[in-house]
Amino acid sequence: MPTLIMMHGMTGDASMMRPFAEKILPDGWTLLVPEARFRHPNRGFTWWRYEDFDADVTRRGTLSRRELMDVDSSLSQLEKIIAEEAPLGLLVVGGFSQGGAMAQELLQLPIADRIAGVVCMGTRLVRPMELRLRLSELEKKRMFWMHGEKDIRVPLEDGWAVAHTFESAGWSVELIEHPKGHMIPVEHHDALKEWLTTFS
Repeated sequence: MPTLIMMHGMTGDASMMRPFAEKILPDGWTLLVPEARFRHPNRGFTWWRYEDFDADVTRRGTLSRRELMDVDSSLSQLEKIIAEEAPLGLLVVGGFSQGGAMAQELLQLPIADRIAGVVCMGTRLVRPMELRLRLSELEKKRMFWMHGEKDIRVPLEDGWAVAHTFESAGWSVELIEHPKGHMIPVEHHDALKEWLTTFS
């Protein structure tokens, strides 16, 4: 049976993501809900530390070199967790906001060959050029994409850039655009669980 790895967003933690992850987890699957390694100055944790945690920080186009070093550090942490805690077999990786960005970044690791699906909710691209190159090297897999029309943390156009990147690489992408903001609406939880069960 596959393993689902579901990652929280900035200012979140594993305990905030786990109830959602357990709700969508198909029967018999293994679940990993890792916690980001860096403490956020206000609350929770963050997968990379922005140099300036202001209100519009997630709307910046590109990450700084130091921020990308944090991303790489978090990738190393995730690689270790997966090696130690995930059974051999298929992986579906996903997350919300920063967690969804980290799910995309996991495709840069050698374990990418085991990743059968990626879940991106309310998220953006981190390294678009590198991701496009990597996707051209990998087998075509499947993505579940969800984003809110009223998202002011990660604008809808940034979310669509994720979907288009994977679609143009030949991935099959399930799309849900909802009328709400930076959140995972409860009315779409069942759709994600149903999508996940197709990997069993």
